Amino acid sequence: LHPFDFDPKHNYDYTKPDVPAELMRGSLPYYLPIGWFRHALKVDNKYKDGSTWLGSSNGPGEWPVAFHGSSVKTDYMIHEAIKQKCEEVNRSGLYVATHCNGGSHLFYTETFEVKTSSEKTDGFQAVFHCRVRPNFYTTHTTPVKVGEAWRIVVPTAVRPCGILLKNINTKVSYE
Repeated sequence: LHPFDFDPKHNYDYTKPDVPAELMRGSLPYYLPIGWFRHALKVDNKYKDGSTWLGSSNGPGEWPVAFHGSSVKTDYMIHEAIKQKCEEVNRSGLYVATHCNGGSHLFYTETFEVKTSSEKTDGFQAVFHCRVRPNFYTTHTTPVKVGEAWRIVVPTAVRPCGILLKNINTKVSYE
């Protein structure tokens, strides 16, 4: 990624107080990633179908929000696919979660370190903030701990729109 791949005007700080826990996007609940900071990707009019999919008014054509951890533990994914026992089990697929905290976060992310000052190194985690085309996924209660996992087998049915970062050394209340 390069600086021109980002769209800072759409960045958002979910660590601020009074951020709601839930909104609606694409006629489904959007569980906000409390405690994270979104670095927006430049996706306005990137696709030939325009930018309606990226809407924030819960209007027609919007795609619901999901999260994808930056480190996929494939052993759990394979186990889930075997449990599903459908004809698409053998097709490549991508799992996303409806919840960042407790969904894609923790088990499906790895900590990386950044030197934040001459005396301090902080640990961070990253999660992809995505939109998913309606009716192009199957829903599952595993392998996530909170919410649902969505399995997507059509690569164009998921579009990353941001990268969420969390400083794991900073404590944020989720209540």
